[in-house]
Amino acid sequence: MAKTDEYGLVPPTEEAALEALGELVGPGTAAGLWDISCRALYLPRPVEAVSDLRRVAEHLMETGDLMRVTGRSLKVRAITFDALSGIGS
Repeated sequence: MAKTDEYGLVPPTEEAALEALGELVGPGTAAGLWDISCRALYLPRPVEAVSDLRRVAEHLMETGDLMRVTGRSLKVRAITFDALSGIGS
C-alpha cells in the first residue's frame, strides 16, 4: 500500500470540515450542526481521529440534503486517507 506522504495527502481535520460546512450553511450554523453531531456520537471536541471524523460525516449525511454533500465529501476524504496510509490493512 502506498504511503500518504507519497501523495502529499494531509489527514482530514475538524477545522477543514467545519470550514467546508460553513461555506454551505454559514460558520455559526456549521459549528452548531457539528456540535450536535459530536454530542449525538459522544465524541469529545476537537475530533481528531480520522475514524471519528468519518462517523461525524456519516451522521451529517443523515441530517439533510445539504449536509449530505459535505458529509459525503468528508467521508470520502477519510476513507481515502485511511486507504493510502495503510490503516486497517
